Amino acid sequence: MINNSQKQRISITVDAHLLEEIDQMTKNRSAAVEEGLRLWRKQQIEEQLRNFYQNRSQADIEFEQEWTEETQEQAIAAWDEFPWDESK
Repeated sequence: MINNSQKQRISITVDAHLLEEIDQMTKNRSAAVEEGLRLWRKQQIEEQLRNFYQNRSQADIEFEQEWTEETQEQAIAAWDEFPWDESK
């Protein structure tokens, strides 16, 4: 968790009705705004990822499928070679 010395004070303008609703839900406006910004940031990242994966070329999709199959086979082979059961 970030301590207060790493935080910066900002000034924002917020709809009065929204602020009243927030004040009814919490005693800590700063924490509410900070959590809201975290959620917004998470949504932005998810949207970027969604756009990236939805706009891949067919060649990229096929390459990823081939890579997945090859690495999965290698992982299974390595797993089979590892002496998991030390009692033998």
